[in-house]
Parts: sequence; structure tokens; C-alpha cells
Amino acid sequence: MNFIKGALFVLLIIALAVGGFNLVFIAVGNYFGPFYESEADQSRNFAIWLFGNVGVVIIATAVGVLWNRRRSRRF
Repeated sequence: MNFIKGALFVLLIIALAVGGFNLVFIAVGNYFGPFYESEADQSRNFAIWLFGNVGVVIIATAVGVLWNRRRSRRF
């Protein structure tokens, strides 16, 4: 049961981090207008978004696992 609770906790951290990253990405895009004027610019921005999400997932997973370990030791 502790494994399931830990996995759900880590998934919650990942979902919140990815959602926050995407909200910031959309807000910046709406504030500054479209970032692209050609196909190359559009592909570059897609790569930034994609690798940004991958980076956020990796960091959020590590943080979630470490935080869950510290949290589970207290109880």
C-alpha cells in the first residue's frame, strides 16, 4: 500500500509541475505574441516545449521520489 501511495504522490508532483510549466509557456507566448515566423522557428519552439516538458518530468520525478522518502520516514 505504501508503494501505491508513493507512486500516486510522485505522479501528482509530476502532473503539477508539467501543468505549471505549460501554463507559463502559454502565458509567455500570449504575452509576447507568436514566437515563430517560419517553419524553422515553429520547429524550434516545438523542440523547446518538448524538451522543456521532458526536463520538467525528470526533475519532478526526482523531487517527488526524494520528497516521498522523507515524508514516509516521518510516519
